[in-house]
Amino acid sequence: MRVGLCFPSHSHDDWERKVSSALAELMPELTLLDCSRSGCLHDMAPEVLVGHENEALMAGLAAPPESLRWVQIMSAGVDRLLDAIGPGPVAFRITNVRGIHAQAMVEYLLAVLLHFEKRLGLFVDSQREKRWERPVLGQLAGKRLLVCGAGGIGLPVGSALAGLGVTVEAIARDTSPRAPFLHVHPLSALSQVIGTFDYVLCALPLTEETRGVFDRDAIGAMRDDAIFINVARGELVDEEALRASLCAGKLAGAALDAFREEPLPSDSLLWATPNLLITPHVAGRFAAGHQLGLAVLRDNMAAYLAGAPLRTEVFPQRGY
Repeated sequence: MRVGLCFPSHSHDDWERKVSSALAELMPELTLLDCSRSGCLHDMAPEVLVGHENEALMAGLAAPPESLRWVQIMSAGVDRLLDAIGPGPVAFRITNVRGIHAQAMVEYLLAVLLHFEKRLGLFVDSQREKRWERPVLGQLAGKRLLVCGAGGIGLPVGSALAGLGVTVEAIARDTSPRAPFLHVHPLSALSQVIGTFDYVLCALPLTEETRGVFDRDAIGAMRDDAIFINVARGELVDEEALRASLCAGKLAGAALDAFREEPLPSDSLLWATPNLLITPHVAGRFAAGHQLGLAVLRDNMAAYLAGAPLRTEVFPQRGY
C-alpha cells in the first residue's frame, strides 16, 4: 500500500520513522511517500495520507488524486481541512486523533481554575516583592461549570469537576440527558443560561453553526465574578468583546489557549489585558502525545485493512 506523509519538511524524517514503526507489524510491505511539498500529492498518488493540517496538505486536498481513499490527520481539529476541501461529497474518508488529549485538557482546566481560585499570580508577585499577604481564597467545590461541547474533551472534564463537588451542565448538539451533566442545553440557549455559571469552558468544534458563538451578547451575559476558558479555536470567541469585559471588571478572569491569529502578535492588546491568562495553544500537549496519536493511527489502519468502521472518523457534513 502507498501511504503518503504530509508533515513540515523539518519534521518529515522523524514522522517517517514513527509511522513506519507504528505500522510495521500491520503492513510489512508498507511504502511511505514524501508528500510534504506543495503539488506533489498528485504525483505520488497515495491511497492513504497521514499528516498535519499544513498548507501543502490542504492545497493537495482541494483537488485530491483519484487514488486517495483515506486521510488521517494527526490532530483533533479538522475545521481548516474541511474548509480546504469545501462543501459537497468527499471521495475519501477522514479521521483525526480526538480523545488522546482528554486527560491533558482536564489537568489544564484544573490548573487554570486553581490559578484563579487560589490566586497563584498574586502569590508569585508577593514572593518577588517579599510581601507577606494572606487573602481569602476561593474553592472549586460548590461552584457551577458550563461545559460548551460535551464530546471527547467536555465529557471527561465534566466528570473530573463533578468529582470535586462542582455542579456541571453542558451545551451540546445532542441534548439527551447523560452523566455527569445535570442538564444539557442546546446551543441556542447559550445566552439565556450562561449567566448562572461560575465557570464557562469552550470546547466546541469550529463549524458554521459555532463560529463566533461567544459574541458580545454571550460574553456580556456572563456574571461579573465568572471565569471563561477557551481550549478550542480562537474563531469561536469575540476577542475584543472579551477584552472589553475584562478591562471593565465585568469578568473575574479568563484563560485563552487558542486565538484568531497564532502566534499571537506581539502588539496584540490581549497581552496586557488584566486577569487574562494566555497560553500558546498547549492545553492538549503532553510528552506521550505522539505515542497515543500513533496508536490511533494503528487502530484505524487495522480497521481500514479489515473493512471495519474507523475509530475516529470525521463526518464533513457535521463539521467534526
